[in-house]
Amino acid sequence: MDWPIEDTPWTYHDLKIFGFEERFTVALRKLQSDEALIRKVLLDKNDWENWFHDVWRLSVEPHSGANQEMQIPSATSKKAGLHIVLCSRASPIFEGHVPISYISMPRDTWGRLTGSFHVHRCITRTITREVSCFASSYENEDDWTKSKISFTARMSSSLPGDLALSLTYIPSTDSTFAVMFGCDNSHLREIENRVRAATESINYPLLMIGIFAELERGRLVAMADQLFDGFALTSEHLEGKSWDPTRDMNDKKAQENLSLCLRSRTIADNIRAVKRQVLKLMTEIDEFGDFVSRQDDERARRFKKAGSQMKKRLRDIMNEYDGKIDECDMMVGNTTLAMQTVWNQFARYDSGINTQIARANTNIALETKRDGVQMRSIALLTMVYLPFSSVASIFSMNMFDWSAQDGGSVVSKYIWVFAVFAVGLSAITLFAWYYITYRHKKTPKKDTSEISV
Repeated sequence: MDWPIEDTPWTYHDLKIFGFEERFTVALRKLQSDEALIRKVLLDKNDWENWFHDVWRLSVEPHSGANQEMQIPSATSKKAGLHIVLCSRASPIFEGHVPISYISMPRDTWGRLTGSFHVHRCITRTITREVSCFASSYENEDDWTKSKISFTARMSSSLPGDLALSLTYIPSTDSTFAVMFGCDNSHLREIENRVRAATESINYPLLMIGIFAELERGRLVAMADQLFDGFALTSEHLEGKSWDPTRDMNDKKAQENLSLCLRSRTIADNIRAVKRQVLKLMTEIDEFGDFVSRQDDERARRFKKAGSQMKKRLRDIMNEYDGKIDECDMMVGNTTLAMQTVWNQFARYDSGINTQIARANTNIALETKRDGVQMRSIALLTMVYLPFSSVASIFSMNMFDWSAQDGGSVVSKYIWVFAVFAVGLSAITLFAWYYITYRHKKTPKKDTSEISV
């Protein structure tokens, strides 16, 4: 059984799934005691060191049995608030997009960040799965002062623009730590704008998960709309004018329709997978509210309104997903119907040609039959006149002397020459006919045996 990953210090094996490269990273912080959202761009290791020192004032606590690189820093800050790190996405070297596991910081910096942001090791499994998923983990539920709630989420990598999220909530300090993986410039702007726009819900621990769901919704809806727009233009073209299957359904058009069906099914399957994860998230909102209410009624009341608003928004997203699934299914069905109609047109066209060919063959057969009747008549006449011709030819030869005198012979003594040549030539003719006929009968058998081999 695949047991849940425990929240223990990160190991060397956990870090092996990541790629590390110094790129720009955006850090956001919104404390409950401050009104302003603090934004910091981190470019290299020195920026990270200054950020750790100035913001967190970290003290390194080595984990027993770990390497020096795996020393885990602990945050001494007890200020409540929202802390976010947005890892930029690596630039692609070849065609396609770079996996979100290539994070924008050095290896040892990531090791320190996993400790200061309480990044749960489950994020390694979430990222490597490469499918849409959402998971949660509750640590020390019975001890409010030591409890820790972690969430991980991921978008499917089968579509461009996928992201991953690690979020941890510390109830004892009312602090939320989030790390977003694979952000491009548009993601960075949208996340920052949504965090700034969140007023009362800024302190809701599941805020970043809601933003993650909005980003996923924007990605899928944009792809479905783009696909549907192209389909609508094609449909208007087909409905507004007559079309010729031989012109409007060539190899290129057939490939485009096949691609449209495949992409529609891919998007519909991804939306269905995301819907299942959204249902898990809605259930998780209730479980999170129950957990907080068992420990702190005042905090539970504060979270209840944000949780209700988030669930309402998620239900709207679910309804929108249903509409997009219907559109994708409609595109698949209509495209399939159009292709079947075209193939039926081709079949009718081929049937017409076959009918013409059959009529031509019928005419040929009738003409052949007429020729056969005429040849039969000629053969019959030949059979009638041939004996007379043969007899006349024989008796007209000089081999016979019908006016022979008494004692003379009517038949010439050289009649044997005629008999020898006649029988010999007949034998040669029959042998040649038999040889040629036998060879033609044998050749098809040989060709058939070669084909069967």
